[in-house]
Amino acid sequence: MKFAVSLTMERFSPDMPMSKVKSNLLELAQMADAGGFETLWTAEHHTIECTISPNPLMTLTWLAQHTQQIRLGTSTLVAPYWSPIRLAGEAALCDHLTGGRLEFGIARGSYQYEFDRMAGGMPQQEGVAYLKELVPAVKKL
Repeated sequence: MKFAVSLTMERFSPDMPMSKVKSNLLELAQMADAGGFETLWTAEHHTIECTISPNPLMTLTWLAQHTQQIRLGTSTLVAPYWSPIRLAGEAALCDHLTGGRLEFGIARGSYQYEFDRMAGGMPQQEGVAYLKELVPAVKKL
């Protein structure tokens, strides 16, 4: 059996300092690494009150500096928010900087209020079309 964990920087109160949010994530990531978990996953989210996760690739690059062996995955990079060239380049750099530990995952997106802010009000249901275009393009790059 393989074990994985999904984590983001979660801030449940405006009174919680960002330094505490960051240290909570780091502590959980290091526990998973030391405990033999295979993969740590994190998602892309924008404008969600309690989750600070605008770019999972940056978060994973940072976590790689503080973990030893756990694989580091993007459970969600939202296809309509990325151009293929930018996503392929940033993912390749993240994989390089993490010593080849990146697990690459993308999705169509799910929250209309994020699409309203990040994709000019595009209906969330149209995200699947972007996903279908992005996957082969990123693989070729």
